[in-house]
Amino acid sequence: MSEIMETISVPLEADAADRLKRAAAEIGMPLAEFIASAAEQFVTDIENASPALSADQKASIERGLQDVAAGRTFSHDDVFTELKARFKR
Repeated sequence: MSEIMETISVPLEADAADRLKRAAAEIGMPLAEFIASAAEQFVTDIENASPALSADQKASIERGLQDVAAGRTFSHDDVFTELKARFKR
């Protein structure tokens, strides 16, 4: 079974094009194959990345931001003073 190929033209800054050419040459891969392989790997990485935050996680972050906006925060020093007092041996 033959795979259908599609050519996509992408304008690149000259420096980026040169870097891609050098990288492909360093590993002995044709430029088009190198770029296609890198793009495919990038898409695969995105597809396999951790899922987006859950609704509960987003709500928790939002509550924390509201606490900060309302001034309900503690300084680093205050927190560690309290922890040291609680867990003093």
